[in-house]
Amino acid sequence: MYVFGIDPGLSNLGYAVLKYEREIELLDYGLIETSKENIEGERLNTLFNELDNIYKKYKPEITVIEKLFFKKNVKTAIKIGEVRGVIILLSYINKSKLFELSPSSVKINFTGYGKSNKENMKKMAKILYNIDLDEDDTVDAIALATSFINLNSFNIKSDILS
Repeated sequence: MYVFGIDPGLSNLGYAVLKYEREIELLDYGLIETSKENIEGERLNTLFNELDNIYKKYKPEITVIEKLFFKKNVKTAIKIGEVRGVIILLSYINKSKLFELSPSSVKINFTGYGKSNKENMKKMAKILYNIDLDEDDTVDAIALATSFINLNSFNIKSDILS
C-alpha cells in the first residue's frame, strides 16, 4: 500500500510518500514552495501540477491530510481551504481514497504525546527514518502518513473524506 501524506499550505506544502507492506518505507518527501509574488491562481496551479506528478509517479491508494483547525486567522483558514480543495480534487482524479486526521491524533501516534512540539516531531522522524529535516511541513506530512498506517494496522478508523 502506498500512502501520500500532505500538510497543506499555500506558501509551503509538505508531502511524503510511504510504502507499507510488512514495514514502512519512506519513498519520497519534500516541500513544495510557491512565491507570494505570484497570483493565487498561479500558486494553486503550481501545487496542482507538482502534486499530480507525485500521484502519477507513485499511484498512492491513500491520501492523508490534517483536519482543518484554526482559532483566529480566518484569512489563513480560507487559503488552506483552497489548497485542500486542490488536494481533494487530485485524490479524486487519481482514485486515491482521502482521509483526514486531527493534529492531536497525529502527534499522539507519531511521538506518543498529543501536545508534542515541532522539535519532538523532528526527533521522531530522525529515529524512524534516519533523516534530519528543518521543514516543519515536511515532518508533518511524514507524521500524517505514518500515523495513518499505524492507526489502520490496529483497525482504528480515521475520518474518510472520499
